[in-house]
Amino acid sequence: MNSQQDARTVLHLFTEIAIVEHLLRNRYDRSSPAGMTTGQFGVLSHFIRNGRAEEKMALLAWAFQDSDDYMAEKVASLVQRGLLSTRPADSDPADLIVSITDRGRAAHAEALEAIAPEIEQLLEGIPMEDIKTSLKVVQDIRRTLDNLPDR
Repeated sequence: MNSQQDARTVLHLFTEIAIVEHLLRNRYDRSSPAGMTTGQFGVLSHFIRNGRAEEKMALLAWAFQDSDDYMAEKVASLVQRGLLSTRPADSDPADLIVSITDRGRAAHAEALEAIAPEIEQLLEGIPMEDIKTSLKVVQDIRRTLDNLPDR
């Protein structure tokens, strides 16, 4: 960073991102569209966003930077509700293949539909070009975090 002002600006950006994440998580968890927590919704979103029907449990844990046990708990809660299914991996029966079900896709779509009016209200008055620019910056930060050597 070139200056103390730059460092303060970056810290302010990360603080704002953390505050927005916290406020959105709390709002979502309170209203619980489709009865899911943000963590559960995030797992379904991972499948939808990546266009994959299945993923190894270990790769899910890595993608979310969760412990294997914590991811297993999240997945088990979604399996219990019929939103995901699991089976042993052919290459390693100790690992599980996690698949999104049609019911999981429907629950994800239902949750998005339920929160759409609130999202529209939150973004009202913010030009779409500003949102696109913000998205690009946040994606660049996330990609850098994904590729840091300590992962």
